[in-house]
Amino acid sequence: MTSPLIDSHCHLDDPQFDPDRNDVLNRCNELNIIQIIIPGVVEQQWHRAFSLSEQHDNIQVAAGLHPLFIDNHNHHSSDALNSTLQAHPETVAVGEIGLDFYHKDDTHDAQRTLFTDQLEIAATYRKPLLLHVRKAHQEVIERTRKHNYIQGIVHAFSGSYEQAKLYIDAGFLIGIGGVITRPNALKLKRVVEKIPLTSIALETDAPDLPPIWAQGTRNSPEQLPSIAERIAQIRKIPLELVAFQTTQNVTTLLKLQHYKRQVCTND
Repeated sequence: MTSPLIDSHCHLDDPQFDPDRNDVLNRCNELNIIQIIIPGVVEQQWHRAFSLSEQHDNIQVAAGLHPLFIDNHNHHSSDALNSTLQAHPETVAVGEIGLDFYHKDDTHDAQRTLFTDQLEIAATYRKPLLLHVRKAHQEVIERTRKHNYIQGIVHAFSGSYEQAKLYIDAGFLIGIGGVITRPNALKLKRVVEKIPLTSIALETDAPDLPPIWAQGTRNSPEQLPSIAERIAQIRKIPLELVAFQTTQNVTTLLKLQHYKRQVCTND
C-alpha cells in the first residue's frame, strides 16, 4: 500500500501500550499510518494524551468527557474542557462525547446535560466532534442539528443506513473499525456498501474492538490496513482508493495539515 492511512480513533495512551508503545508506532510507520487520533475520555487523562502528542509528530489529541464515565465528571469538568481548548488550540476535536443509553440506568439526564455543555463548547471553538452513540442516534442527530456548522465523526457506528445518511447530510463521517470484519455485522456491511466513500473514516478503537481474527487480544492501530482491506472487499474497489479517500476525509475534517507534519514516529 502506498497511500497513507489515518486512525481516527485510537486510545494509544491506554496503559496497555506502555510496554511497547514506541514499537507500535515504529510498525505504524512501516505500514504508512501517518496520523493517530487519541480521543479524550476524562479530564485526568487529557494531560497524558497531550504529552504523547508532544513526543510524537503522528499523534493528535481530542479532548472530551465520555458519557460512560459520567461518575468521573463533575460540574467543573465542562469548565476544564473550555480551558483546555483555550490552552491547546492544536486540539483537533471535542470528543469522545455523546449519549450512551445501552444500559437502562439513572445517568441519562446527566449525560444529556454534559453532552449539551460540550456541544456549546465545540461550537464556540468551531471544533468537530468525535461522537460516541449507543441506542441514542435519533436524539444525538437532533441535538447536533441545533449547531448546524458542527461536523465530526460518528465513532464505531452501529446504526442503520438511514441513520448514517442523516449524519452524513449533517456533515459527519462514519467511523468504521474492526467490527466490520465480523461475519454477523450484516447491518454495518450494508452501511459500508451504500454510503459514499467520501463519508467513511477508518478507526481501530485500540486497544478495544479488535478485528475478528484478533478477538481476545489487545487491538492495535497496526490493524488499520486490514480494516481498509475489508472495506475495499465489501465495496469491490481497490484498496488504494479506500486508503487515499479515507485519509483525505479525515485530514480535511480535522484540518490535520494545520497542525503537524506527516511523520509517523519521533527520532
